[in-house]
Amino acid sequence: MNAVPELSGVDLARQALLAAREAAKKNGAGRATKPKRRTGTTLRRDGREPLGLGVAITMMMTERGLVAPAADGSVLAQWETILAAAAPELAGGTSRR
Repeated sequence: MNAVPELSGVDLARQALLAAREAAKKNGAGRATKPKRRTGTTLRRDGREPLGLGVAITMMMTERGLVAPAADGSVLAQWETILAAAAPELAGGTSRR
């Protein structure tokens, strides 16, 4: 009639890990503080900063004098035209919701 249940593999591993952590704390191993998160910008060796895709495209369009169309700029605004070109047999029979 053993009151203490025998430990299985997972329980033994947890117990060993706990013992190793306690031993490391006693020996002074481990981190005293958490490492600080980097918040500054990263500069490449050639002096350029990394850019997001949207910013890079906007800069490229500005440098080349391109302007994004404001009217009818979405696919849904041009749906009938796209459908007529892709599938003329379906052109008149669809409606947007």
